[in-house]
Amino acid sequence: MISAVVLFISAITVSNACVPTSTPTTTTPCCSMLSQSTLPRRNPTITTQQQCSVLQRVSSTCPVDGIVICAAAQETNPDNILIEFINSAGVVVRSANAAGSPATILSVKVVCINGVWKVPTTSAGTTYADIATVSCSQSGSTGTDLGYVMGTAV
Repeated sequence: MISAVVLFISAITVSNACVPTSTPTTTTPCCSMLSQSTLPRRNPTITTQQQCSVLQRVSSTCPVDGIVICAAAQETNPDNILIEFINSAGVVVRSANAAGSPATILSVKVVCINGVWKVPTTSAGTTYADIATVSCSQSGSTGTDLGYVMGTAV
């Protein structure tokens, strides 16, 4: 009987205690997930580049970072892939390219800082620039001939 009374009194004491009604937040604001509307594709600034390449944007829920991937179109065998990050004023703030024979894929990490997508201004940089659009292109493409010659085995 006494233990039931002690339990009852301790429950009353806890229920009358001060309980915080809010918790302080120190988390940084999230960016919108990377998508065609968050980081739209635009034409490259170099007119000799071809836009048959494939652009992908990858991020998680409440992203703090993401990856922009530019891959060569199938069977095109380009010798260069180029990603350009452009700010809202139309200025290229970062470009990255992959060269090879053939060049196949290129990726660049982007970060969310205070709710705004940014890109390091250099590959190992600690200075970041705001980005509004991205271009993904390739050059030196030579397609594969998948045809056949009449009367021969394929």
